[in-house]
Amino acid sequence: MVGRTLRAALTVALFASADLAVASPTPIPGDAAPAARVERPSATTTAAVDELLDLSGLKVQLAAISAGIRVQFLGTRGGLSAQDLAVIDRIAARHFSVEMLYARLRLDLERSVDTVRLEGALTWYRSPLGRRITRNEMAAIASAGEEVSIPWPSDERIELIQRLDTSGGAAETTVDLTLAIVRSLTRAIEPFRPAHLRQAPDELEARLARVRAEALAPIRIACLQNMLFAYRDLDDAELGEYVRFMESASGQWYATTMNGALVSAVSVAAELAAVELVTLLPQLSGGLR
Repeated sequence: MVGRTLRAALTVALFASADLAVASPTPIPGDAAPAARVERPSATTTAAVDELLDLSGLKVQLAAISAGIRVQFLGTRGGLSAQDLAVIDRIAARHFSVEMLYARLRLDLERSVDTVRLEGALTWYRSPLGRRITRNEMAAIASAGEEVSIPWPSDERIELIQRLDTSGGAAETTVDLTLAIVRSLTRAIEPFRPAHLRQAPDELEARLARVRAEALAPIRIACLQNMLFAYRDLDDAELGEYVRFMESASGQWYATTMNGALVSAVSVAAELAAVELVTLLPQLSGGLR
């Protein structure tokens, strides 16, 4: 459910600070072993990866992420002309397009395949409950912003949702995506800043840690609320099955690999977009100090 909460995370982090350096994504706890690196995946592996990405509804999630980034990527900064904003929008739309993000993510996933756990993930997503949950997630993304009444959850259901967030890494990944963008902006404008305003790497890391800690709590709450909404039609037994899959070796491989690939894809896009932004619009360096 990363797509539903990215916009909120972007707003939190971009307003909190634009002078940050991002840490590497934190691995999700679990029993998944490091995946072997494969230079040239077989046709069978490629087909399996394509099926997994299709069954998991990735493109719909990427569309939500792309839209959130396009709206927030410097869009909160004032003092820019309509022409400048149009340039920013074109740059963000190109670098954060669904097609670009999908291609990078797919390639990264292919190179990190664990065939046994890939098959386990496919078995889940092919199942009736797996397909139903994906449909619920896509519907939740499509209805973002709508007012919906959700019955007060039991303690048992809250525990299941919390386990799902922990095993799936939704909140952590949302914050990682946001900070990847902030880091790219900071690195791109650093040469334009006066020497006395530049921060040492340890100062940047300390500031990053503070902003990350401040951003993670509200984003985690948003993720939990989104999951309560998305899975409201599931009973506790069905939700428990989903949690058990996500906590399994196959589920952990899928979550860890997908989240890492997503953060990597957005990081590359953000680096390219940030460099192009300050090259075409050097006045942005002043607005981002």
